[in-house]
This record gives sequence, C-alpha cells and structure tokens, in this order.
Amino acid sequence: MPSTMAQVTPAIDGYSSLAVRMGVLPETAIFKRFGDPSARNLLYLQAELFHLRAGLLEHERVDMRDEKDKADKRARNWFTLYESCQDADDESDHWKLFLQIQKALLRAHKIASMDDPTNSDLNNLQEWLERKKRPLHGQEAGIWGTATEPTDRAPDLTALRTRQMEDPFTQLVLTTLVHPFFRIFGYRRSKHPVLGEYAYADESMRNFARFVATFFASIILIASINVLWYIPTMVGRLGAISAFNIIFSLSLMIFAKGEPIEVFSTTSAFTAVQVIFLATGVGEAK
Repeated sequence: MPSTMAQVTPAIDGYSSLAVRMGVLPETAIFKRFGDPSARNLLYLQAELFHLRAGLLEHERVDMRDEKDKADKRARNWFTLYESCQDADDESDHWKLFLQIQKALLRAHKIASMDDPTNSDLNNLQEWLERKKRPLHGQEAGIWGTATEPTDRAPDLTALRTRQMEDPFTQLVLTTLVHPFFRIFGYRRSKHPVLGEYAYADESMRNFARFVATFFASIILIASINVLWYIPTMVGRLGAISAFNIIFSLSLMIFAKGEPIEVFSTTSAFTAVQVIFLATGVGEAK
C-alpha cells in the first residue's frame, strides 16, 4: 500500500497554489512592504505624542505655580508621582503612546531593512503567474507585475529570504546561467513532488561555481608559466606577464570578491612567481 506521505494533493489554483510555491521556494515569497502606511502611522503617532508631551509640560508648569511643594516632591520621588497619576490619565496615555511608537518604529525598521528580491526570483514568480494564467483576479494581482510587463509592479517589494551571493560569478550562475542550463538539461531531472515542475537547489549551483573557480585558479599559474616558456623575446614575456596579471586580478574580483588590499597583495605574489621563473627557469633553459 502506498504511503500517504508520498501522496501529494495538488493545490487549488489561486492563493493556495501560490502559498505552496512560496513555502517551497522562500526566495519567491515576495511581498509588498507597505512602507507608506507604516510611515503615515508613525507620523500620526509622533504628532499625538508631541501634543501629549506639550500638555504634560504645561501641566507641570501649572503644578509648579499652584502646588510647588507637591510638584517638587513628584519631580524627586517616583512613588509620589505614581500616586498622583492614579487620578490623571495624561501621564498614563503619554507613556502608553511612547511604548506604542517605539514598537511601531522597531517594526518599520525591521521591514525597511529587509532585502529586495533578486530580479531572477521576481521574474521566476512572474513567469509562474503567467503560466498559471494569472490565478489571482483581485486588485492585488498586479503587485508582482507580469512576464510581459515586469516593471509594472509595486516599487517596494521585499523577499522573506534572498539568495546569498558570495561573489559576482556565483551571482551570475544563480541568476542568469541557471536558466539556459535547465532549458538544456532540466528534462533529465525529476519534477518536484509538491510543485510539479523542475526545481533546483542553490547548493548544487554553488558547487558548480566553486568548481569553476577552483579549476580557473589552478590553471592560470600553469598557463602563465607555459606561455612564458615558449615566448622567445624578453619584451614578449614582459607583455605576457602584464596580461596574466590583469587576468588574475580581474578573476579575484569575479571569483572571490576580493577587497582591494587582497587583490594588490595576491597579484604581487603572483607576479613574483612569474618573475622568479623568468629569471631562473627560462634563463637556465637558454
């Protein structure tokens, strides 16, 4: 008897299928930030708190004028202030509103600090919505844009999880090269049991990027030494060293996202190896 866990019931087209897809592929869980209502709420709370604070300061000035002794005690003793506030709501409202605006600020800061979705993940979601013949029919259906009009979307989108791009080459693999790769080889893979379509794991594409970077790193020094060996003139060898240095420094930026100081120091070491070979190995051969 087949296991019930292996039987996957297809989700109904609409919010159900969209939620399933976002759950399986959290990079495509893209939502609108609603930054303008959040900012408006903060502005209203700030204005209310400002007026309450002004009223509190006025109340303190009246106390200092009419009941100076009591006002002085409340200013120096918290318990006396607490007792005096039991019959007055201004201070209590002031404190509650202060806590409310703090929470709203923290929420707004957390949402604003979330990363934007990558173009590839947004395009992936747009293409899926197009394949499903636009399963959402309400006004909110245009939040993500469409495959035919990808820029006609909400400007303040954010993703629950974004892909971590360690270096430009990994970014190229995960966002651009992955699409032709799966158009050519995707049919060799089995479809995802929940989504019913071809899907890939980020880690497999990262491994591919690491393999290419490792292969390039191991071959560039060997290639430079072999080229220097067969160039007969000193001018040609110096030109080859310059060309290989440019290629090496650019590869550090592309494959390793090197900092400037790292690029300078590593390129200097690479140059030193070539110069030593030029001074000893080639010289002895001649």
